[in-house]
Amino acid sequence: MKRLLTFLLLLSCSAPGPEVRVIYRRGEPLHILLDRMRDSGVVSNITFLRFLIRMGGIERHIRPGVYVFKKGEGVFAAYSHLRDGPEVSYFKLTIKEGERLRDFLPRLAKYGYDTLRLLSLAQDTLFIGYLSRKFPFLKGKITLEGFLYPETYFVDYGASHEEIFLPPLLRFAKVWDSLNVEKRASDVGLSPYEVLILASIVEKEAVLDEEKPIIASVFLNRLKRGIPLAADPTVKYVLKDPPTLLSSRHIRINSPYNTYRFKGLPPTPICSPSDRSIEAVLDPANTDYLYFASADGKRHRFAHTYRQHLRNVRRMNLK
Repeated sequence: MKRLLTFLLLLSCSAPGPEVRVIYRRGEPLHILLDRMRDSGVVSNITFLRFLIRMGGIERHIRPGVYVFKKGEGVFAAYSHLRDGPEVSYFKLTIKEGERLRDFLPRLAKYGYDTLRLLSLAQDTLFIGYLSRKFPFLKGKITLEGFLYPETYFVDYGASHEEIFLPPLLRFAKVWDSLNVEKRASDVGLSPYEVLILASIVEKEAVLDEEKPIIASVFLNRLKRGIPLAADPTVKYVLKDPPTLLSSRHIRINSPYNTYRFKGLPPTPICSPSDRSIEAVLDPANTDYLYFASADGKRHRFAHTYRQHLRNVRRMNLK
């Protein structure tokens, strides 16, 4: 039978068409792959293709990845590609510093992943509880926001929706342990999770790494004095299309993420912070600053009093 299939493959030929890329992930039933091939115009007779696959004995040996076909190339050529394996077996996932779940998870759609399912998993307490067996820092958490470390990962196309989260979580765990957050958090009067939350705010506020310890000190000083953090990024986190500058209407919204209206930290991180932002919270600058304002879009001017702060704001507005 295999000799017959090889003979048929050699006889088959078809007019070349444009390339078609079809993704097949580990754990998916074969009919999903065949349906994608039909819908992409690779083959029209998937019943015959399924017959060839069974007769060729490759049904359980089709590997996950990206298969490159020619549109309309026919069942024999398609069978040959499936037998030989995928063109690409992994893809790159880049999480940028300061990105939110809803910033980077939608980018996985082009690799065949369901964005809504990924976002749902990232907020699923049962799933997070399951992950906490391997990652104790997730115990009792309601979201994976902040725990997916910003870096570039090479992900197997065979990864399931659930497995997508493992590489950035593993990297986060290494960074978390290397910074000794669990033991050092109390030195700044915070819990480990509060360190992560504040680090995510520092990440969004700071442009220059060298200013992160100073900005962290401002927020820590405000927390100690019971002054609202008044951090724009926390408000923007809950806005669908946040503006560059918040209006008075925005800072009146009733949300626990509105740090103008409510004292203390928001309930969760607001992005994925870098190790430098986490370290800045653990080892802040020794200052008594309570305010900062942008100086040039990158650097900030810091102030001890509200009067000084207003003066700094006016200096920025005059430019």
